[in-house]
Amino acid sequence: MQYISLLQIAPTLAKFFGITLITRARPVERILESAYSRNPIPPVVVLVVIDSLDCHFYSTCVTELEVLHEFVERDGLLFECETVSTHTTPAIASILTGLRHESHRIITSEDVGKSKINSILEILEDEGTPTAAIMEANGTKPLSGRISYVFAVDDREDIAEYDELIKTHTISVLQKHEVRLVFAHLRAIDRFSHRGWDLRVAAKLTNENMRAIAEAVSEQNGMLLICGDHEMHQKNKRRGKAPATVPLIVCCP
Repeated sequence: MQYISLLQIAPTLAKFFGITLITRARPVERILESAYSRNPIPPVVVLVVIDSLDCHFYSTCVTELEVLHEFVERDGLLFECETVSTHTTPAIASILTGLRHESHRIITSEDVGKSKINSILEILEDEGTPTAAIMEANGTKPLSGRISYVFAVDDREDIAEYDELIKTHTISVLQKHEVRLVFAHLRAIDRFSHRGWDLRVAAKLTNENMRAIAEAVSEQNGMLLICGDHEMHQKNKRRGKAPATVPLIVCCP
């Protein structure tokens, strides 16, 4: 398993799509080589961030997250990524810009839309390449009118229903054949960890949602990237001295 940073996702996508992204982070050549080796080269890339999916949880929930493990076993790539934040909003901003929070300055939901830094989604749109985002309503506000397809899902206590809507919108936008990059955010694991609920249930929900999304990506001969955003938050959990890491799975399902 290769060790990289979450900051390298955006520059890798930028190089794949042939656009300029201002960041010191370097593209991951193994991902590019894998994409270019496909025939045809994937016409669409789907990036799914699974909130609180860290490497420890991924490695211990082999049965509950069997679909994710199968992606790796079937010629997929698995990377261990150094995290850049312990919170979702700045982590996702870093994933989509290739910059640390000191540069993009998106720390809380109130900061969303105030940053002068454009995400990879917006940069692609400015270059004439349609993109899509499916996420919680507050996160989509600055993207409305900036990218081709924005699906805002209102936050709710029923997180299973929330993720179901994220999955449904992700699958539906893949029918728009002009779309080249899709970003989606699943949250069940994070919600269950904060509530102290059975994480195996959250893993199974996530597993089935990813199965359906992967089938839709496969129908379009697309490439799927799945990653966590930060270390799982759990009550009474002592943080280790080692850096927190999350998995990044890259496959053409």
